[in-house]
Amino acid sequence: MRTGNYRRRFLTCALAVAVFWGVFPALSQGAGPPEDIQKKRTALMKKINKTMRLIRVYAKKSQMKELTGAALDVAKLIDRIPGLSPEGSAFGPKSRIKPEVWEEFDRYIKLTEETSAAARSLAKVAQAGDGASLMPSFTSLAKACRACHKPFRKKKKRN
Repeated sequence: MRTGNYRRRFLTCALAVAVFWGVFPALSQGAGPPEDIQKKRTALMKKINKTMRLIRVYAKKSQMKELTGAALDVAKLIDRIPGLSPEGSAFGPKSRIKPEVWEEFDRYIKLTEETSAAARSLAKVAQAGDGASLMPSFTSLAKACRACHKPFRKKKKRN
């Protein structure tokens, strides 16, 4: 085979790998119909809420090992939020995401990063067994959550 054929095959393979790794995360994160993305995002938010409630219980009982794991779980869940928030995914009357998300997407991403960092910080505090810093660290995480909710989430409708 000539050198040109090897180069062409190499470039074709490199392109295929780049396309696969560039597209695959988008497919797993949120590509699909808006109603499916909305369902995934809502389920994610509910899971975060449930885990935050567990964190509060673990903090009150000083269950540091469980708290560490739960805080890391929340951080990982929060990291997925922007990928499940593509423009046009505010589907149906139950959607609580505001259009401001897409008008200020960079800010939205920054707030999720700060919230994830607060959760990881809480995990470090718990792992170190630092009881004195536990509640202030938990409060910082809760404030970081609210900092994103206020500008980007509609209030829950009461029936």
